[in-house]
Amino acid sequence: MAIIVDKEEKRRAIALASKELLLEHGIKNITISKIAACAGVGKGTIYGYFNNKEDIVFEIISVFIAEHEKALYALIDEDITTKEKIRRSLSMLYSNAEYEKQLSIYREFLAISLTSNIEEMIAFSRACRTRFETAIERIINEAIDKGDIKPQAKAMTSTLHTYSIGLVVDTKTNALEPQEHIDAFVEALFALIENKDIK
Repeated sequence: MAIIVDKEEKRRAIALASKELLLEHGIKNITISKIAACAGVGKGTIYGYFNNKEDIVFEIISVFIAEHEKALYALIDEDITTKEKIRRSLSMLYSNAEYEKQLSIYREFLAISLTSNIEEMIAFSRACRTRFETAIERIINEAIDKGDIKPQAKAMTSTLHTYSIGLVVDTKTNALEPQEHIDAFVEALFALIENKDIK
């Protein structure tokens, strides 16, 4: 009897097997051969599930994003102030060594996206942005509904994500200390959007 393989499950398994390889060597320094060896499959099998190396990188970054998204939604459900949710959501990427490795890959991905003009990478970046803006929007909407922040803060959803991406770049290029920058930003932001009668 033939074994039926779930294609999406197999794609994810190959990506997960290659995750550490990507974190260790970066996007430019991995090859299909290295990925196949790491995943314990032949190169032909790789091409049965992925079109090219970039396709595998998308899948691995998708795994990172899914993990980050899960942690972000767990944070959103915590019984803490809106200000603390925003602060911690922005700080999450700088909270441990594993995230720092993932940030390194994401920075490389951004650099390639910006310089190569590969439409698939740009579309992938847009899809990622939508996912994170949805999470930020939930924090903002819940805070507006509770009366914690002004209704005008709804316009900040996209801006908060843009700030987050800018910080990913600036912490590397300008050697910014992320937590200090985030703390100052959140204090300034809440001075503008917080309802003053809320303690």
